[in-house]
Amino acid sequence: MKEINFIYKLMDSKFWKLLLKAQRIVMFITAAVMLSMLGAVVVARYLLHVDLYGYDEIVLVDSFWMYFIGASYAMCKEEHIKADILATMMGAKSLAVTKVIAGVLQTSINFIFIVLAFNMVARSFKTWTVTSLWNIPYFIPQIAILLSFVITALYLTVYTIRDYNKLVVVERRGDAK
Repeated sequence: MKEINFIYKLMDSKFWKLLLKAQRIVMFITAAVMLSMLGAVVVARYLLHVDLYGYDEIVLVDSFWMYFIGASYAMCKEEHIKADILATMMGAKSLAVTKVIAGVLQTSINFIFIVLAFNMVARSFKTWTVTSLWNIPYFIPQIAILLSFVITALYLTVYTIRDYNKLVVVERRGDAK
């Protein structure tokens, strides 16, 4: 099937691998920043008896990037949190149909979230709201949300097409219970 080959070629492409590598780099850097910042706060507070003012603003920005890029990475690896108890009770065809319906719903909702995230970033950019101490523009952590939803939309679209193609194969084989 051409459609299945295209999907698997895309999932094995340099673009796909580069995107995953970029996500891993962002996750590594943000985790290192988070650990370093929290370590510095502990040393400053309990050893030097001083406060690091404004560290929470850096942790806020860093955590948005870490969590949202991590969420899109988990979606790519299909290791995100999901309730798949029905999979143990369904036949091959029912499971394939359910996966396609879930994929269409998830993808549709994700595209709505892209629009909402874009509007949030645009408003934040327009009003130029900033953090109180470091004057970090709020759109910087919010871009992580938008980027995460865009990346997740790519993964959801590809996986929904893949699952639809698997459904067609199941239908052709007649594996329904």
